[in-house]
Amino acid sequence: MDRTIFTVGHGRHDFNYFYELLRGFGIEFLCDVRSVARSRWPQFNGPVLRELLKERGIGYEHLPETGGKTKPKPEDLARGVVRIVEIANDLRTVIMCSESQPLSPHKLPRANCHRVGMLSPMLRGRGIDRIVHILPDGRYIEFDEAAVPSIW
Repeated sequence: MDRTIFTVGHGRHDFNYFYELLRGFGIEFLCDVRSVARSRWPQFNGPVLRELLKERGIGYEHLPETGGKTKPKPEDLARGVVRIVEIANDLRTVIMCSESQPLSPHKLPRANCHRVGMLSPMLRGRGIDRIVHILPDGRYIEFDEAAVPSIW
């Protein structure tokens, strides 16, 4: 069985565009991996996002212990990663933070967010075969996250 998890950043998208990105990949559940489920764009504040997704048949769970802005305790982080895998075993799952680009534009690209530099290697370590990074324009990329320089 091919076990796949998707990643996406909400960036500055309007909600309908963001929803179409998710729909295009058949996403059934969104794991919010931000430390705090808040955004300067109100449609991406946790309670609002939960309701907007629910209205469209997509599940939502905020997992602050998987966030990159704070340094989670290793046991909390591990618990959050296990929870993502549990959900992904049953539903087509995406992990979301705010950073829309998974890689930096540098000559030698670096992990642009903790979805790439911290969570993806941990998810692979938990048996996830594929990590598909959804790009803002609707395309996607896959790569060996462990081979990408990262501050995470």
